Amino acid sequence: MKTKILSLLLIIGILRVSAQTIAEQEIKHGPELQGDSVSFPLTLVDAFPFVSVEVNGIKGKFMFDTGNKSYIEINENMVNLPGKRAVKKGQVGSGQSFTSSINDTIAEVKFKNGLTYRNLLQIRSANLDFLQDHITPDCIGYIGHDFFKGYLFKLDYVKRKLTFYKSNAERRLSKDFLKGEKVVAVLNFETRRLPNHPMVHVKIGGVDFLGSFDTGQYGLIQMEDEAATLLKKKGLLVDAGKDGHDDEIVNVNNIIINGKLKLSVKGISPYSLEQTAPFRKGMQITESNYICFGYRFFEQYKTVWDYDDKKMYVLEK
Repeated sequence: MKTKILSLLLIIGILRVSAQTIAEQEIKHGPELQGDSVSFPLTLVDAFPFVSVEVNGIKGKFMFDTGNKSYIEINENMVNLPGKRAVKKGQVGSGQSFTSSINDTIAEVKFKNGLTYRNLLQIRSANLDFLQDHITPDCIGYIGHDFFKGYLFKLDYVKRKLTFYKSNAERRLSKDFLKGEKVVAVLNFETRRLPNHPMVHVKIGGVDFLGSFDTGQYGLIQMEDEAATLLKKKGLLVDAGKDGHDDEIVNVNNIIINGKLKLSVKGISPYSLEQTAPFRKGMQITESNYICFGYRFFEQYKTVWDYDDKKMYVLEK
């Protein structure tokens, strides 16, 4: 079941003020962040980070999904959206069909930290009942990459906190977002077709992999048979049985990212190339060997994501 949900998250993600004055802030028409820094309390449900919110008076939680490019995306199964305009139909890997719509009827989006948006236009929506059924019943949608465009962010699963910092020349010099932190590594990354997927160079036991990061999953790995055989022989790819969702999982050891950061991850899903064909095409992944770092990575470190400077700061948790 977890494998099916991960496929849904990956494919749907591809298709589509200062903190002290935030309570007084009200933004109209567009859901872009404003101000110098904004913090949100996080709730972790299984592997997935959420922020509490009300949409048109309905209480729920947005998944913070870096794999989703939208500003925000509303779950039509929870919020009545009269006048929605269908713009895209498709089918996900597990066979379920969906319709994506655009809305000009989002009267209010109010976050738990007080940040409030009114009269939003051009907001995407879809029926996200699979998230309600399999992750949390009050999933009211997503916030994605375009929501924080022009900001870098710090993701802290220990303190359950998500903080956005306005990206500017002064901040690049001061690096105030690193105050009091111990930096483990600074990883330069690239992006391809989709600007919300940071990509890095990875070696595992001397085998080359493409790596990427995504908050909307546990983590996954896929590779050619020859590479899998070699890594198993070296004890670097270890079968770990099945998880609580009855999905196969593996532990991966001796992972080296950009020649700088060495780590291991436990309990990620092995995928075949066929299973991931849709998002491989969307992300322009041509490498046979690929690993995506999700929750199993973020539970080990705090991270700062700087899309403008194409750097990820990996911090001691």
